[in-house]
Amino acid sequence: MNPLFILVIVWFIIQFTKIIIDSIKQKKFCLWNIFSAGWFPSFHAGIATSITTMVWMEFGFDSMLFALSCWFALLFAYDAMNVRFESGRQAKYINEIRLDLKSVLTKQEKWLPLKERIWHTPIEVLWWIIIWFVATFVLYYYLILS
Repeated sequence: MNPLFILVIVWFIIQFTKIIIDSIKQKKFCLWNIFSAGWFPSFHAGIATSITTMVWMEFGFDSMLFALSCWFALLFAYDAMNVRFESGRQAKYINEIRLDLKSVLTKQEKWLPLKERIWHTPIEVLWWIIIWFVATFVLYYYLILS
């Protein structure tokens, strides 16, 4: 069994979870959210956690590869919480400016507001890191090691 298969499964779980959460929040079902970025759960932090978990299971906690993948996973988590938070704030301000200038923008038939909620809270990131760790551990243990 190829470990890439586990990453595909984790990707599907992340994106399917995103569809469910978005459907509840937006009160409408949209299958295209399977390809969406942002919101919750974090795709890149989830995949980074999954990779780090597999590296730990294959090479051990004291390996250089685990140390590298762990730091990259932490970098992705930091990005999900902080850099994307600032991008969301900028999107909010731009949307407010666009709304104020709506008369100027009437040349366009329809304009969509920029996504403002593209960041994750520290609790969200921690919660999903734990979920992706457990999911990857179980998948790796049963699909690769057994």
